[in-house]
Amino acid sequence: MRTLLKNQQSMKYALQIGEVPIYNRDENGEIIYEHYEDSDGNIIYYEDENGNKIPSETGEYEIGYSEPVSFLANISNKLNEVVWAEYGIDNSTNYAQILADKDVLPLKAGSVIWKKSEVGRKESGSVDDSTADYVVKGVADEGQNFDLFLLQRNLK
Repeated sequence: MRTLLKNQQSMKYALQIGEVPIYNRDENGEIIYEHYEDSDGNIIYYEDENGNKIPSETGEYEIGYSEPVSFLANISNKLNEVVWAEYGIDNSTNYAQILADKDVLPLKAGSVIWKKSEVGRKESGSVDDSTADYVVKGVADEGQNFDLFLLQRNLK
């Protein structure tokens, strides 16, 4: 049995890529260190002894995401008690499930999905996970033909 194309819906996903540094940025054009104009906007850079441009980090980190990728899959918010038990969940009101052909989607726990919302960007230009409609909470990839992904609605 394969998933029917007519039952699939268009969505986007972004995978977690780990912690990424937050860079120092100038405010209102003020120069704090050496400031270089480039495609990164107002990130503050300094030069090392070899003349290399290095972005100035704040010392803080945030979770980074890959660029969003469009995909088609079956999504349903009709979870029954059998499915809840598979994920160890006792309430499905804020959950949905994606059914996809085996090994088609690289989704892992922590990935984010946009179904109806537009992908948002942070001031730094990185993907804003708070604009996503769902967060992947669980993956059931033990089946021979299908992978199931448990999604939790991202309350905005």
